[in-house]
Amino acid sequence: MGLSSAVQWWEEWQLRILVLGSLGVQFYLAIFANARKKHIRALFRFSIWLAYLGGDALAIYALATLFNRQKKLQYKASSRDLEVLWAPILLIHLGGQIFSISAYNIEDNELWRRHIVTAVSQVIVALYVFTKSWSPSADKRLLAAAILLFILGVLKCFDKPMALKRASFTSLVGNFHPSPMTESSDREVEHEEYIQKARDFMKRNEEARSSSSNSNLKICQEDLGRLEKDLSIPDKLFVDFAYSYPNRLTKLESFWSLDADRIYEALCTGLSDTFDLLYSKVWQEEDQNRPHYQSANYFSLFVWLITAIVPIVSIGLFHSSQKEAYNVIDIKVTFILLYVTYFLEISTSLSWGYYSNNNGWSNVVFQHNLIGFLAHKKRHKKLMAIADCLQCKALLGQHEPCYSSKDITNLVSAHAKDGWMKCIMDVQSYWKFSDTRGHWTLERNECEDIVIRSSIEKPFDESIILWHLATDFCFHHEGASPDSDECAKLCRLISNYMMHLLFDNPEMLLPSSRRVLFTTAYNELDDILQGDDVSLLDEKELTQAIIGKAESANFGFIRDAWILAKELMQLGDEKMWEVIKGVWIEMLCFSAGRCRGYLHAKSLGTGGEYLTVVSLVMSHAGLETFAERQQRVKLRLSKEERVRIARQRIEAEKNKADGAASAEVKVVVSP
Repeated sequence: MGLSSAVQWWEEWQLRILVLGSLGVQFYLAIFANARKKHIRALFRFSIWLAYLGGDALAIYALATLFNRQKKLQYKASSRDLEVLWAPILLIHLGGQIFSISAYNIEDNELWRRHIVTAVSQVIVALYVFTKSWSPSADKRLLAAAILLFILGVLKCFDKPMALKRASFTSLVGNFHPSPMTESSDREVEHEEYIQKARDFMKRNEEARSSSSNSNLKICQEDLGRLEKDLSIPDKLFVDFAYSYPNRLTKLESFWSLDADRIYEALCTGLSDTFDLLYSKVWQEEDQNRPHYQSANYFSLFVWLITAIVPIVSIGLFHSSQKEAYNVIDIKVTFILLYVTYFLEISTSLSWGYYSNNNGWSNVVFQHNLIGFLAHKKRHKKLMAIADCLQCKALLGQHEPCYSSKDITNLVSAHAKDGWMKCIMDVQSYWKFSDTRGHWTLERNECEDIVIRSSIEKPFDESIILWHLATDFCFHHEGASPDSDECAKLCRLISNYMMHLLFDNPEMLLPSSRRVLFTTAYNELDDILQGDDVSLLDEKELTQAIIGKAESANFGFIRDAWILAKELMQLGDEKMWEVIKGVWIEMLCFSAGRCRGYLHAKSLGTGGEYLTVVSLVMSHAGLETFAERQQRVKLRLSKEERVRIARQRIEAEKNKADGAASAEVKVVVSP
């Protein structure tokens, strides 16, 4: 008796639960989908992914249940026509909110053709259920409401694959303006001309900032909006396009005319807008990189207008229809579906406006520390054993992310500025500065020790591990007090971030980077402590225990890292941390300049990698980008000849501009 009652209850409530569950999933996505822009907990991100996939599955299951219920001849429920009205609402759920999530991963955008086929099948099933099940004797106003909702549902179902299509990598590449044809047949000289113009601007800008009269800076302050917009539009970096030299010069001037806070805010706004472009249905305005998305944007705008009007009419028709013959619970469910679905559409529009003005991009820098991972495993052996079985050991070993990306960005900007002022003189030195990964810092600080120099000339992934361990040895060695040294703290943050890239995103660190080296170094640390009870030691104490045994170690990474650390400590604390900072900044920029734009775009879907910010800083600061590096040309002229020709062309352009201005003045004052 109890089982039969439960089955009967489920038969009666199954469809109601499914449609309300579908509505609940849409409600969850409307509130939390934009949280993916920020650094959020893995479980929270997993719940958004589950809602993204489960929402469609739940709505399709509800449509199938509705189809089966209506197909049964013995089904004579009083709310038959009312339930059929739920079919177009489920179609609306399948289409998603107009300003909400379209793709969870960048790979979803490449499946837009499959989504078109899926949308066609969903619409056909919903229309079939409607035409076969609607009673001719039903209220005409209810029929009109259902037809209007069907129109909206069909449009929204096809708006989703169109949003995926315009965010696919092929469409993005096609929609970015290509760089104009080069004006000169000699790219070698054109490149030299760009460098000389950039150096001249950097010198004038530095003189203006250091002089007592800041007239040049005041002119820049009057046009802050334009300068910030130049840096905040979705960048060609994400599709590996190279800017023309005039465009690069404009970006450089905008970048160096702003203060550090405005630069960082502009970069965050650009990342937020790029996220919207790739992972949401938000239509984009025209900018200097992309033309207006004509058909796609207009269709989405049309769907949004329909979404804002049609539900109101449908709700009014439902209010005025004859509802006495229907089940009271089903009437309430219908009201909930109509009102909440419309509320979600309006609320996502408002929340999109809020997120556009408050981009909410997190300034997170992920951290992963090798010795810290060992300490964590030694303290929590049972927990780590379980995590190892579940293949999620890496998550438990991660350090809490830091939120000092603005401080590190300022260091990267200072590094780029020093490069323009002290290193870059011509094309060759421009390339050399982009290729350095610690050499320039060692040269400036006169660190000619063969141990230090050889450590940065190893394969890049090996250099990362050596300097990571050496940084920890310098930070935690007995007698060190780096807690009050901001430079030391920033060095360790960058060190931990580079280790995070090697462990979690080696393809972004550098192509062919070997994640297995992390395991190799970890095993060396574990072996050197074999037989010692270190379960109660914190990270600093464990590091000092490793240092105590490093002298007699025969293990590769530990021995070499300790030798490197000893050489660095001989420089004295102040100089030591300046050298470590310089090497890490160069390594960070070296890696950022060799990461494909597609990988940057992909990382935005999971909260973004800080390396993307570094790449944008390098690009806007006028340094060599990944795309430009692939198009290097062989230098045939001598340095002196290139500079002489470039200077002549710059002078000719200046004289031409002065002549045009003089002629304009003469025309104005002539009687």
